[in-house]
Amino acid sequence: MKASVSPPAQPTERLMQAWIYQNSWTTQFALLLALGVSPDAEDAEDHIAPLALLLERTTGDGIRSGRPIDWLWWGERNGVPFHSDWWMAITPQGPIGFDGQHFALLRDEMLSDAFLQHERRLITKWARKPYWTPREAIDLSLNFGPFTTDSWRGQEPEFGDTIRERDDRFRTSERAVEAGDISEKAAPKDYVLWLDKCGYIVSEAWRRAVGLESKVFGHMEQAQLATLLEENAQLRQNLENLATKTDAQDDVQRQLATLGDENENLRRQLVEQEKTIRGFEEQALQSGIESNSSEDIKELKKRIRLLHGERANYNEVGALTRRVEFLEIILLAAAVDGHSYDPRAGKSPIPKEIADKATALGNPIAQSTVRKYLQESSTKHIEPGVWEVIFPKK
Repeated sequence: MKASVSPPAQPTERLMQAWIYQNSWTTQFALLLALGVSPDAEDAEDHIAPLALLLERTTGDGIRSGRPIDWLWWGERNGVPFHSDWWMAITPQGPIGFDGQHFALLRDEMLSDAFLQHERRLITKWARKPYWTPREAIDLSLNFGPFTTDSWRGQEPEFGDTIRERDDRFRTSERAVEAGDISEKAAPKDYVLWLDKCGYIVSEAWRRAVGLESKVFGHMEQAQLATLLEENAQLRQNLENLATKTDAQDDVQRQLATLGDENENLRRQLVEQEKTIRGFEEQALQSGIESNSSEDIKELKKRIRLLHGERANYNEVGALTRRVEFLEIILLAAAVDGHSYDPRAGKSPIPKEIADKATALGNPIAQSTVRKYLQESSTKHIEPGVWEVIFPKK
């Protein structure tokens, strides 16, 4: 057992009521509860930080969750003991130390070096005996040499708390023999199991010595399996969400690449139209015709106005011009929805991501071109206040 740095932290009644009825605690929650801190506290991470190495070592040993009683024993052996209030709340009927007292009230003595050294001497002498008698079992359960008053404190007088506890346990064993719960001569393992059943404390050293499994975290397997199943289900859900998001992003990238190609084609067509417009204008100048002098020049100006996109009536807008505007809006909407594009960002990585995806699809577009079109579309089609609604500043 490692000595604790400070006395156990006394928990509040509210904290105990919230956790003593839980079937299992995780390693991190157990450490926080030992410190008297709620796992839900905002500063929980700060409290557990000094114990990071212990937490890592414990989880590395495969211990991720366990019963509350398992964590009480674990804390005693790892320098983070739980307050006696936890022991009394979780194990109200025991374990019994001596004189009928709860172990939590006697643990400093029962886990002292003197007690443990004396226990080891008795284990060396008595663990391999073929059988024990009731009196031998009772004396050993109190860390006495059988039929003596030799204890971890030295020679005990024939009176006092431990002597009274010895007599009380012996009378209990006599009744157990009469009832057939234990035989007059039984194997050490059987007596250890009977003592544990009665609520008397039996150390892990004795359990190992007579061939029993450790009781501390002895029932961890099922609890750990349930925890691992929950973690596995959560990981599976996360992977499915990630796959769905990745597929959606790929679709958006393909759509953006297609829209980019169409937009480039439309831009080239507009350049050709500009040349045509200039040709009309030069033709008008060379003809020397004044404004509104004939029906021909009116028709010519009308065609120039339509090609420039200067419309007094929506019906005059060509289908090609509307197509360009719609594609600009679709491109911008896809960038906002699929990439959280914000034109206010000074150095947005989104244009580069779109350009890279277009290149991967075999249709390279310059990053600067994508950035330019996105900026123009956001300025042309979207009111400035809309961006604050979509991406409010924190």
